[in-house]
Amino acid sequence: MDIQMGGSDGVPLAELDMSGDAPTALAIAGPDRVIITEGDTLSITVDGDADAAAELRFDIDGDTLEIGRESGNWGDSGSVTVNVTMPTPKSLSIGGSGTVEAPSLAKEADVNIGGSGNVVIAALDVDDLDINVGGSGEVTASGTVKKLDVTIGGNGDIKFADVQVGDADITIAGSGDVAFASDGTVEATIGGSGDITVVGDAKCELNSFGSGSLNCAPAANALATTEESESVTSDDATE
Repeated sequence: MDIQMGGSDGVPLAELDMSGDAPTALAIAGPDRVIITEGDTLSITVDGDADAAAELRFDIDGDTLEIGRESGNWGDSGSVTVNVTMPTPKSLSIGGSGTVEAPSLAKEADVNIGGSGNVVIAALDVDDLDINVGGSGEVTASGTVKKLDVTIGGNGDIKFADVQVGDADITIAGSGDVAFASDGTVEATIGGSGDITVVGDAKCELNSFGSGSLNCAPAANALATTEESESVTSDDATE
């Protein structure tokens, strides 16, 4: 994610030109909380610590609204909440420890976390969702996704226990964990100690060169012991 909010990049909210088309993507760099409300016209308000609010900087780059702090002053002042009204986002990106909360995502969407940030989606109804986590961030949601692609390069978690997924392609190169429900095809590659849990009647295939595991169990067995569940582990992949 290329987002710079220091020096001459970004302006205070009062100076942001919001006269053009409303952005359909959001990128934040910093520790702040952003709450999205869906609407056709862009509007932004800020609540919280006055000193922190004064440090906020905004930019619109193409179809992306970028939010950060002047000169990267992430921890020098208090916390703020940025309330953004915008069309249903097709992309959410976090380059820090911030939090983004959204009611939903566009039919084709991506989520990218490059730090310890959190993304919370209230109700997904998505055809194609691509998630990339390069740190310790988390993505939590409920709803449905027809095709899910996840790449974790750190110890991030995808908490989709309340998401029904059609088909999924999951790659973990660290210690991150992924959980979701599916009756489709799940292909997993684990190169670390991460674990994938799939509840439902999914067809699961694992390529593992680490200590992680892919555990697939029917919904009725979701709370059963490992011995009672249908499991695919790294040992199974070598048989």
